Amino acid sequence: MPHRAARQLPAFWSTRPIPAFVGPVLVAVAVLGFLVGHHRAPAAEAPARVAYEAGIALEYPSTWQRTTAVTSIPGLSLTHPLLLSPGGDARRAGLLSGELPPGAVAPLPAGLVSLLHGLPHTEIVDFLEVQAYRYSRVLLAGYNFPLELYVIPNPAGGATALACYAAPHQATDLAQCEQIVARLTPIGRSRYDLLPDAAYSARLGAAVGALDGVRLALRRQMGIRQTPAAVSRLATTLSGRMATAAAAIRTLPSPAAAASAQAALVGAIERGRDAYAALAATTAQGPASLAAARRLVDGAEGAIDQSLETFALLGYKHS
Repeated sequence: MPHRAARQLPAFWSTRPIPAFVGPVLVAVAVLGFLVGHHRAPAAEAPARVAYEAGIALEYPSTWQRTTAVTSIPGLSLTHPLLLSPGGDARRAGLLSGELPPGAVAPLPAGLVSLLHGLPHTEIVDFLEVQAYRYSRVLLAGYNFPLELYVIPNPAGGATALACYAAPHQATDLAQCEQIVARLTPIGRSRYDLLPDAAYSARLGAAVGALDGVRLALRRQMGIRQTPAAVSRLATTLSGRMATAAAAIRTLPSPAAAASAQAALVGAIERGRDAYAALAATTAQGPASLAAARRLVDGAEGAIDQSLETFALLGYKHS
């Protein structure tokens, strides 16, 4: 009886790129003394007006005006919006602030993150009584203005977001906007520590780095034309490693600011565990079942990468 060659799977299991910030070492960024040095306006520019909205008070110079003009930043949906602009011209530059929807895992809305051209530079900044995330070098698809974002988390509700924008070549307006933000006063907000914890960074980084090494290696092997049995073995191995990683990360004592992100990461890894287990069980069941399993795997891998991006937005980055 002639020998039948083992059926091979299509080589669609290409290696999914790991976000550039992921690695075995995650380091904390320093808290900046944001109200000193060039961030404080000179006495000659003393603010003459005050606006109250979304849990903050903003002092701004008489050369700026509160305006009702409609302006929008892609992916940034705010309630209780406040718009200040130089000379009342919101087309030229402005400070848009308001409240983000409550319950988000990442500081920035998912819709905005999906439009990012690369992750922005993240800093933790100190105001008078609260800390905030500051995102500079923000590049959004379909938005050509220079943009700086600030987010003040609120464990009791929606976070406050502030966006400084200016038309190209309007650096002075952008600097004035940053000075207005630097003088903000929180209303009814308690201090919430955002500074990443170095020990937690090291433990989480070790777990994430080990898992990513396995993800890359096994997916690379799946990218080579393999028999259904071989792919099933690789998928089973990766499912088991994801189960181990999820269990280890779940037990890490996390800082309050990272608790939701950690829970989301664990959930995403467990979703990957289940997706690879499903792949292992369907490799010999025909093209339709295999395509469905592939969609599950791709969705799970995307969720893991998105969860890791959230940690970058919290200030956990490469050394």
